[in-house]
Amino acid sequence: MTAWLVTGAVMVWLVVCAVYDIRTRSVPNILTIPPFVLAGLWAVRQGGITLWLFGLVFVVMFFSFWKGGTGGADGKVLATMAVFMPAGFLIALVLRLLVGAGLWLRHGKDARFPAVPVFAAGAFLSIPVQIISGG
Repeated sequence: MTAWLVTGAVMVWLVVCAVYDIRTRSVPNILTIPPFVLAGLWAVRQGGITLWLFGLVFVVMFFSFWKGGTGGADGKVLATMAVFMPAGFLIALVLRLLVGAGLWLRHGKDARFPAVPVFAAGAFLSIPVQIISGG
C-alpha cells in the first residue's frame, strides 16, 4: 500500500513538472529540489544499490548539465525517479535515449526537447512492471 502511495505521489509530481517543461521549457527549482533532497535522504537511509544509483545518476546528469547536454531539472527528476521508481527510471532513460537519438538524426546535434514529459511517460509505462512484480 505504501509503495503505491509513493508511486502515486511521484506520478502526480511528474505530471506537474512535465506540464511546466512543455509550457515553459523549464521546471522551477521549488518543484524539483524538495523531492530531490527527499530522495537523497532516502537513498542514504536505504544505502546499498539505492544510494549508488542515486549518486551515479546525480553525477552523470550534473556533468551533462554542466556541458549543456541537459537541463537542470532533468538530473533532479531522474535521480528522484531512480530512488522512488526504479522501473520507471529505467524505462524513462531508454525513452529519453530513443527520442533524443531520433531528434538528433532528424535535426542534428543541436536538437532540443523537453525531457521531463518523456520521463513521465516512462513512469506511466512502468506501472504494469510494478503490478506484475507486486511492488
